[in-house]
Amino acid sequence: MEFTPEQVALRESVRDFFASPGYSWARLTGELGLTALAVAEEHGGFGASAVEAGIVLEEAGAVLLPAPLLSTTAAILALDPGSDLLKPLAEGTSIGALALGGAVEARPTAHGTVLDGRVEHVLDGAAADVFLVEVGGDLYATDSAVVQPVPTLDVTRGQATLILTAAPARPVAPAGAAHALAVMHALLAAESVGVARASLHSTVEHLRTRHQFGVALSTFQALRHRVADLYVLLEQATSTARYALRCFGTAEFAIAAPLAKLAATEAAWTITRDAVQLLGGVGFTWEHPAHRYLKRATAGHLLFGDPPALRRLLLARAFA
Repeated sequence: MEFTPEQVALRESVRDFFASPGYSWARLTGELGLTALAVAEEHGGFGASAVEAGIVLEEAGAVLLPAPLLSTTAAILALDPGSDLLKPLAEGTSIGALALGGAVEARPTAHGTVLDGRVEHVLDGAAADVFLVEVGGDLYATDSAVVQPVPTLDVTRGQATLILTAAPARPVAPAGAAHALAVMHALLAAESVGVARASLHSTVEHLRTRHQFGVALSTFQALRHRVADLYVLLEQATSTARYALRCFGTAEFAIAAPLAKLAATEAAWTITRDAVQLLGGVGFTWEHPAHRYLKRATAGHLLFGDPPALRRLLLARAFA
């Protein structure tokens, strides 16, 4: 997929920003306005598309960004374009998170709807102040929940369990939880492409500079063939992820998004796992970032549907 000059410039700006020291959530939202990217102009955003959001998340994945950009962007794209929740999310003064797949019930009271239940594996749950909670296929927004952070394999990204007890909420996002899940699938695919790309690039540079028996490791045919296979896997995942984001807003998105998540997270997991081996002894040290990329890829591989679950979902949607 060819990018426009504007999209290329966006990628370069974001890449340079992440390469600079001392970036923070305030700078990320204030200087670059990355959370405002896919928000309509009338709600304080730039009116860009999901494709631009994917470009940003690829670069975020490449640096293992320890900030709630993925979860907030997913919340933005899951909401109705006219939602009043968008402005604070775009400004970065509010952090959003999707709470999907839990056991939650909505019940009416004299003062409105309240939610009761529990949702596990909420990405950036401890950082978020507004949650989009799945209830029977619908989405409800609430800012009243008990958040219990949980230890995770990937320490660069937090997860939490959400406890809802008579939490005041209101329905949002007419497209519902299925659309929100597809959004997360597509964005997680984009991020996984960045994780895989950075891991493979680091591995190739090692093979080019590390010498054995007087020659660079990159001259060994077995290693070259192995890297070539990983590169093909990365290109397939990249094409699938970017195509899914181009389908955003169409009927095809419901199938393209989980397919992208399946392809990209499988590729990231395979590439980061093989990178540890290709790097040799240094790949098994805590000092080398290979283990951090493997952990991010492993978490992404399992979150919001592992490969068997995604295949079942794709089969159901393809023949619906």
